[in-house]
Amino acid sequence: MPRRPPAARRPPLRSRLLVLPALTGLLLGIAGCGTVRVPAGPAASDPLCAEIVLGAPHEMLGLPRAETSSQGTVAWGFGDDTVVLRCGVAPPGPTTDACTRLGDADGIQVDWIVREQDGIVLLTTYGREPAIDISVPRTVAPDQPSAAAMDMGRLIDATIPATDHCVGPGDVE
Repeated sequence: MPRRPPAARRPPLRSRLLVLPALTGLLLGIAGCGTVRVPAGPAASDPLCAEIVLGAPHEMLGLPRAETSSQGTVAWGFGDDTVVLRCGVAPPGPTTDACTRLGDADGIQVDWIVREQDGIVLLTTYGREPAIDISVPRTVAPDQPSAAAMDMGRLIDATIPATDHCVGPGDVE
């Protein structure tokens, strides 16, 4: 039977199942694992999203992968401490939001629009279609929420080619 998450990471009571005594053993396993409810992006059925989901790591920022409710999505963690990836979201257009290029030691680079609200950092790929967003609670990665995007950079770059890049005031003539 799957291990239940620690009490601090257990989903809120409203999302847990109330079960009949005869079904307790079976349903506790389902409730313990839980399914992360994630809305699918409009292009979640794109075959490239399937490659992203299949290639996503089994662990992210020290959190185990969890089952999700929608196509084109991946989640890691439990309850409020859940990192969520959605592939097939609407590609962002020009914006004044922060846009940063994250790269690794091998020269793999992915551009991301970065927004933060209510303790959640949302990173959305820029210049790639279908677009991907990753939401990272500050409780999971208080100092470096971009680490989740960095962990996905190689897979994203190998799967979805860049057609555009971030530009800033110094890049425009």
